[in-house]
Amino acid sequence: MSHTAGLPPKPDPRTGEPRPPRAPLEPEWKGAEEKRLGGANKAPQAPEGESPVLEWFYPSRGQSFGIGLVISLVVLTFGLVRDGGIDWMTTWWLWLFIVPWPFVALLAGRNTRMAAGADWLRYGKNGFIRTYELTSVKVTAEGASRVLRLNDADERILSAQLNDLQRNRELWDLVYNGILHSVRGNGAETNKLARTLLDLDNPLRFRGE
Repeated sequence: MSHTAGLPPKPDPRTGEPRPPRAPLEPEWKGAEEKRLGGANKAPQAPEGESPVLEWFYPSRGQSFGIGLVISLVVLTFGLVRDGGIDWMTTWWLWLFIVPWPFVALLAGRNTRMAAGADWLRYGKNGFIRTYELTSVKVTAEGASRVLRLNDADERILSAQLNDLQRNRELWDLVYNGILHSVRGNGAETNKLARTLLDLDNPLRFRGE
């Protein structure tokens, strides 16, 4: 019997049907964001030779700038509280710790652009990976973030923050279905954190329930 028996089927590479069931989310998941900012005219291109793009996500410039602005305000507030006044504001180089954050956030936002087809994932500038040919699926903790690290049979490597991938739930569903098939069918290597956060040890997941 096939190791993938009972799993949700792999979507058709051209049509994307049937779409996979909902994938598990991080406990801190707050809700999906607008996934196709700018409309279809901003749809990314699929990697050469791969199936069409089915889902993608571009963070808005306003959202990225707003995050950077909040960081700047936090740093500014810290300076006011720490020095008990505004005398420090006359020291020009201290502003280098405050002003750049909105622009840093804009640049960082460009790296969270992502797209997925029925059987591949592209994230930022890290190239792409075939999600049904994974040889390793691991999750590591980096500060408050959890990073998904994937390797495929062609020795491609891709790292992405889990909460970024889950900003478009339909994209995450496509990626997760490939992870399930790779782990169950291909025997992809995993670690404890991946098995726990991605619910890979749950036998109901392998029966598509």
